[in-house]
Amino acid sequence: MRVALERLGYKCFHGRIMDQFPGMYALWEEALLAKYYGQGQPYGRRDFDKLLSGFDVSCNYPGTMLAAELIEAYPEAKVILTNRDVDKWQQSMKMSVDVGATWNSWDWIAPFDPIYGPWWNFHKFEHALRPKLAPNGERKGYLDHYEMIRKLVPKERLLDYHVSQGWIPICEFLGKELPAEPFPHVNDTNQFLKGRRWRWWHAIYCMATSLAPSLAIAAVSVATAWQYRHSLSKIWPLGSIIQAMNNRK
Repeated sequence: MRVALERLGYKCFHGRIMDQFPGMYALWEEALLAKYYGQGQPYGRRDFDKLLSGFDVSCNYPGTMLAAELIEAYPEAKVILTNRDVDKWQQSMKMSVDVGATWNSWDWIAPFDPIYGPWWNFHKFEHALRPKLAPNGERKGYLDHYEMIRKLVPKERLLDYHVSQGWIPICEFLGKELPAEPFPHVNDTNQFLKGRRWRWWHAIYCMATSLAPSLAIAAVSVATAWQYRHSLSKIWPLGSIIQAMNNRK
């Protein structure tokens, strides 16, 4: 959906945007802490204006976790509710997001990465929220979320949509001309995991470049010690040194 809206000329805020602005993770975490843990003041229009400055669409996470607050803050906004089969969604989550969350090596390498380190910390925070997002199970939580949106948004501002419908419903709803290109279909499970692996290798690279000077010094120290010992043994074998020290006692 994000790609489709961008091709219609919109600038979409999506979780991936925060890779470019890692400082935003802390602000979204603050907003979520206020809603789900009662810590701090709930976010309103003024706060969201700052968070979404420069964007005209909030798409997918993390905005969906504050959907009710965003709908209240922007009562004039149109809402596209993208429908999916709930069972297929759960299976997709298990094969992508849940698999990615088991990569515990992230805890070791994330501190070295200035971009994906904050992402990993926020990612873990999101996962910790899941019981609060869906206290009665994620399948029911998914269905309840859709019903909540349908109740909060007036019908004239809501498009119940499935990507199989293509461009026509979206363009009619938003008053846009039909693009000549096919409707985009991206972000399947394989693409998701490929992106996750790229982030992991980026963090590995950051760790390697960060530790390289220390490792180089350590390697030189070991090599120097070995060379010194090797040279000394030629002048005075180690056995002779030990025998001489014992003779002094």
